[in-house]
Amino acid sequence: MPSELESLRAVVSDFVRDADELDIAPNELRSMIDQLEGKFARVVRRRSERGDHLASGHCSAVSWVMSTCTMSQSAASDRLCVGKQLESLPEVAVKLSSGEIGYQSASVICHLSDKLGEKGESLDQAQWIGYAGEFSIKDLNRLSNHTRYVVDPNGFDRETEENYAERFLHISEMNGMYHLSGVMDPEGGSALKSAVDSLAKRLGGDDIRTPKQRRADALTELTYHAMEAGTLPKRHGVRPHITVTTTLEGLKGELGAAASELQPGMLVSSKTVLHLPARRGGRAAKRLGWGRAQA
Repeated sequence: MPSELESLRAVVSDFVRDADELDIAPNELRSMIDQLEGKFARVVRRRSERGDHLASGHCSAVSWVMSTCTMSQSAASDRLCVGKQLESLPEVAVKLSSGEIGYQSASVICHLSDKLGEKGESLDQAQWIGYAGEFSIKDLNRLSNHTRYVVDPNGFDRETEENYAERFLHISEMNGMYHLSGVMDPEGGSALKSAVDSLAKRLGGDDIRTPKQRRADALTELTYHAMEAGTLPKRHGVRPHITVTTTLEGLKGELGAAASELQPGMLVSSKTVLHLPARRGGRAAKRLGWGRAQA
């Protein structure tokens, strides 16, 4: 096997070095990569069964793959799951090895089989291989979820509750800006997306904001709408609000004037202060001249 791996490494090195990118068919290259992904999944599965992760001081196969192969936890877990399920899905394994279906499609089928457990023994491999060739990954995932719900409703409900418990939202200051990261449940995420999409449309031909900038402005506008409505719960007897500390000299933009602050240490432009509160289109609309600055 070491000699076979060396041969593969040499071929890959030659290909990466010499092949002309414009002469390579992306789908054929992807197919070969997917075949190797399937082989990789089987390799880490077999070696974890042998106890390689324990021999190297790792308490779990996932942490071993993460460390050894520099992968994220989700990617490592995925490969181990696929490697395990391919053993009981020989038809899927053959199609993946031959490049007839892609790795992501095989992964959807394998994860469905894993979630169904004993109920997945009756999974029609030929049918799902057909689905893999017919549907996009997004649609294949939807079909998988629907199948899970029909075949194992109790398991589906249990997983839904477990996923709901994983929701979170982090808001942290970063270099004078705010960084947001989070995971939402389907209901909350759908509601937020619908609300943001309704306010994230391009506002005329002069609106040069990117889609992600428009979504950020839409979320800001939603927040202002909620604050201005006066319906948010009070905290320490006060409605949620923004406190801006500024001076007349700063608002006039006079040289040497102290900067305005949204909070101690967070400096903002005086132009930004003049544009609060933001309304239709957010501050982007003000910057583009579609709104009237408010002192």
